[in-house]
Amino acid sequence: MNDRSKTPAISRRTVVTGAGALALTACLPDVGRAQGPAQAPACTAAGDTACGKLENALIAPPERSSDPDRRRLEVAIDAVYGYYDLDGRPVALRGYDGGPRPVTLRVRAGDTLALDLANRLPMGPTPAAAADGGHGNGHGHHGAPADIPGMSGLNVPHGFNLTNMHVHGLHVSPKRPSDYVLLTVEPGRTEHYSYAIPPNHPCGLNFYHAHHHGSVALQVAGGMAGALIVEGKVDAIKEIAACKDVVMLLQSLPVDDRGQLEDYRTLDVGTQVYINGQKNPSICMKRGEVQRWRLVNATHDRFLTLKLQEHGFVALGYDGNPLEKTERADTVFLAPGNRAEVLVKAADKPGLYTLDGGSNFGVTYGTIGTVSVIEEQCGMKLYEGPLVSYAEDFDGHLKPIAEDEIVTGRRVGFGQIGTLPNWTWTIDGKPFAADEKGFTAKLGTAEEWVLTNQTNDPHPFHIHINPFQVLEASGLPVPVPPGRWLDTITIPPHGHVRLRTRYRDFDGLFVFHCHTLAHEDQGMMRLITVEA
Repeated sequence: MNDRSKTPAISRRTVVTGAGALALTACLPDVGRAQGPAQAPACTAAGDTACGKLENALIAPPERSSDPDRRRLEVAIDAVYGYYDLDGRPVALRGYDGGPRPVTLRVRAGDTLALDLANRLPMGPTPAAAADGGHGNGHGHHGAPADIPGMSGLNVPHGFNLTNMHVHGLHVSPKRPSDYVLLTVEPGRTEHYSYAIPPNHPCGLNFYHAHHHGSVALQVAGGMAGALIVEGKVDAIKEIAACKDVVMLLQSLPVDDRGQLEDYRTLDVGTQVYINGQKNPSICMKRGEVQRWRLVNATHDRFLTLKLQEHGFVALGYDGNPLEKTERADTVFLAPGNRAEVLVKAADKPGLYTLDGGSNFGVTYGTIGTVSVIEEQCGMKLYEGPLVSYAEDFDGHLKPIAEDEIVTGRRVGFGQIGTLPNWTWTIDGKPFAADEKGFTAKLGTAEEWVLTNQTNDPHPFHIHINPFQVLEASGLPVPVPPGRWLDTITIPPHGHVRLRTRYRDFDGLFVFHCHTLAHEDQGMMRLITVEA
């Protein structure tokens, strides 16, 4: 099932500007709204100096945008070891282009994203694995590979320097050279991806990340994931366009006492969540300023409920799908693979306000960032109102799925076999098999699925290519209203989720799986083929 990429590696790298301190631009003035007895002052650049002096100020990832004339973004990304300081200590982690902040890609519906992925990871065992006697691929608390009933090579974590690319959330072809994730890009090789983004693609926040079965958890946990934004109608709303656009990659980045991630057991080290490669960074805001936060849960296994002290959020969209109108939210729940776009209006009182990761499924994350509201005042309007129309926009891509569209139903069980410490993760009682038939569906039809969880662990279900509409989801840290369009949703322990999905535009073979990535690597993935 795995195709080998045979194209010789190329030498050019992604052309990006330096990932220096986040440049905090001046706020734009309020639009016709009084702030108290008098109009708040328009924003000036005076506060930018104060923001620049903050200790551990949030650093923005570099960005690349598509050429508006050619409707094309060409980018080269290298999978390499990054040697840098993480929270004051030197580390060596697999990542993109050598740092903890992969480039943010910005495109628009109708554009083509031409992405060259060069695998510049070592050919053989890493020095750490060699020093460990070649056992760096072990399961740790899951047992040694030979001890796990029902598991053989494919579902034992392996191939940590083999890779490929997945554009998580993009509605594009699953066929090569587009979002085909069943190929292998070996060290020294380059895969030339080309993603034709449909003209009717929803605008929103997606991301790209490594997806080679067997090495996904280790590579994504080490930082092989970056933001991918499809700009559109929401971005043109003047009050939203006036906001500073802040990309936040929420990352795991676990390391052992050598500052490395070479062993599956290291995935269980700590519960720290980094933002753009920083521990508890300072997010600078002026009094009354409104910022647009683009939040990507790019961790391998962290279930986060975000809450900003003495502030709320105004949600614009989730999982790359805009809402029809804004929604107020006190908290935002992000399972691994989820994304959220929110507006945040700074308090009028200067001070420090904690961004907390919450406590879910027995794990408490604590403070992951701190908003520093400085003295400079900034009169901005917090937009609340309509965003898009599901009936009129995106060629009906996000129209509610009616009962009479459904051609079949499926009941899909997420489980495990074996007993502790030796088990493997399954879907419908079986671990992933590359030669399995999997599910088949017809292009242009819709289905209703009931997802059940037969284990004590939560499982974030993710399906490639097409989003789904949630009908029922209970037992989650933050309720998901019926009708919400997502591409990743958590099935709580011994719970269930009901959803509907359409197979639009693209036939071909793709996958669905648990986005707790160690579970995926160890069998919790299945194939689905959409037939024309």
